[in-house]
Amino acid sequence: MVQRAGLSILIPNWNHRFALPRAVRSALDGLRRLQAQGVAGELLVVDDASRDGSQKYLFNLAAHYPDVAVRVVWLPRNLGLGAARNTGLIHAAYRHACLLDADNALEPANLWLFYRAALETGAALTYGNLFVLGDTQPDVLSNEPLQARVYRQNYVDNFALLDIPAALAAGGYQTTRGLLEDWELMMRLLARGALIVFVPAVLGYYHRLPGGLHTLAPEPLIQRLRRIFDQNELRSREGRLLGRMYHPDVGWLA
Repeated sequence: MVQRAGLSILIPNWNHRFALPRAVRSALDGLRRLQAQGVAGELLVVDDASRDGSQKYLFNLAAHYPDVAVRVVWLPRNLGLGAARNTGLIHAAYRHACLLDADNALEPANLWLFYRAALETGAALTYGNLFVLGDTQPDVLSNEPLQARVYRQNYVDNFALLDIPAALAAGGYQTTRGLLEDWELMMRLLARGALIVFVPAVLGYYHRLPGGLHTLAPEPLIQRLRRIFDQNELRSREGRLLGRMYHPDVGWLA
């Protein structure tokens, strides 16, 4: 199991050649800023058998950025997002992972802030504000401490820092396609009593694409998760705070 102190930025990729350079540049800039603070890190891309030219770009990635550790894991066939993320968690060199999808971009200056928060609190999951850009009105995601309504609506994006041993102990991501794997992992972390921390700062940007995965969750799958983790709405009706709010320069805020 991963134990080394440091941060792996994990990008699962499947046919996102057009978006990869933006995500990669933001990740590398964030890692350089961590290096300046004495924190080891790497960029780990898991390619889920892409067929759009992504692999040619990724083959040359490490050669173009020799100042930062860059690795690529190649899946021999398309296994889906949950399996790609699990592969990244298993192959990561460091204890903490920043889950950065190809349509995300990190705010590099704040990565050190979130890494400090994860270390200082021991949180299983550390997240912050995400600005949503794209073909709709600008919006903000993941912008408050975790409330009980998360059992009704998945309003915390997967773009966050994970403690890898905690995530793997909870079973990692579900690999059955379409099972809302990030929301399901959040529910299992909560069921295990894991600490989930919100940092009131900008972690990055979500470039929403037409037909993205956020539009494809069928209602029966949502109802399935609610039946498993919120039977008779006993948890969601509590209305209580489930997570905590913390800022490394201030301390606990909630």
